[in-house]
Amino acid sequence: MTTYDDTEANGMNERGAILDFPGADELATAGHVEPLSERALARVLAEVEAAVATEGVAATTKGATGVVVAMPERRLFGRQFGRRRALIGLLTTAAVATGVVTYANSGTTSAGTGTHSEARANTASVFLDDISTVAASQSVATGKYWRDRTTVGDSYISQSMVQSFVINGKVSTKGKHPDWQLGPKDLDWKGLDQLTTDPAKLLALLQTPPRPKSISPFDQAASLLTESPAGPKLRAGLFKAMSGLKGVKLVGQVKDSTGRGGTAVEFAEAKSVGRVIVDPKTSAILEYTFTWTAGPSKGKVTYHTVLSAGFTDKIG
Repeated sequence: MTTYDDTEANGMNERGAILDFPGADELATAGHVEPLSERALARVLAEVEAAVATEGVAATTKGATGVVVAMPERRLFGRQFGRRRALIGLLTTAAVATGVVTYANSGTTSAGTGTHSEARANTASVFLDDISTVAASQSVATGKYWRDRTTVGDSYISQSMVQSFVINGKVSTKGKHPDWQLGPKDLDWKGLDQLTTDPAKLLALLQTPPRPKSISPFDQAASLLTESPAGPKLRAGLFKAMSGLKGVKLVGQVKDSTGRGGTAVEFAEAKSVGRVIVDPKTSAILEYTFTWTAGPSKGKVTYHTVLSAGFTDKIG
C-alpha cells in the first residue's frame, strides 16, 4: 500500500491517496452506496471503533463477499493522514462486506442467472457464486453409504436407497429412502450421478413445479446440498443455481444451534422461511432450518444440524 511519504515523493494528490486502500476497487465498481440501515451502520461502526481502540494491533475483517481488510500495525497510523485513509478503507470495505453497496451497473451478470438490469442491495448471488468455486475444489470421494451425522443420530443411505439409523448406538433400518426432488425429477443415488451439473439447466429444473408442489426450489436445492451424496461439480452447480432464485437473501455471519460460525442465506415464501448456514471454507451445509411464518404452525422451526457428512463403507 502507498504510504503518506510515498505520496509526497511521487506527487500523488490527496484524493488518489485517500482512495488507495483495500476495498476501493469494490466501491468504484459498485458505483453507488445506499444509506446504511441502523443495523448495518452499527456493524460498520463497531468495526471502526475496534480498530481505533486497538490502534497498535493488526485488525482484520472479512465479509460474506470474501473482501478482507488487514489493518497494518502502528506504522500505518504514524500520521493523521495515514489514520484517516486507513479508517476510510475499513469503513468502505465493511460497507461492502455487510452488503450495503448497491451494484447499479446495468447488465451485471452472474453465472447461470441471466442479466440483472435492476440494482441489487445484497450480495447473495456473489456469495453463492464464491461458494460454488469452493465446492468445485473439493475432492471426489466414494463409498457404499452416505452418512449424515446430526445432533439426533446418524443416518446411512445405501446405493440402493435403503436407509438405516444409528441412535444411541442402536442400528435400525427404516426401509427405502424417499427419492431426492429436483423440479419434476425424482432422483435416486444413480440419478444424482447422471444429473446435469450446468447451473442454468439446474435452475430451470428448480423453477419447474415439482411433485408435490409444496416443495420450494430453495428447499429442493438445500436438501440436495445437505442430505445427498452430490459430487463436487453438482454441488457447485446447485449453489450457482440457487443464486438465480428470485428472493434469495444473504443474512451474513451467524452461528448455528451448536455454536459453529458460518454464513447464512435465506429464502422467504408466503408462509415460511428457509435458511441454510454454510461453512465458507468448505462449502459444507452446517444447518438447514425451516420456519413457519403464518398459518397454524406459525413460529415452529425445524432444524437439521449436520455435524459431519460423507461416504463410508460400513454402518456404525
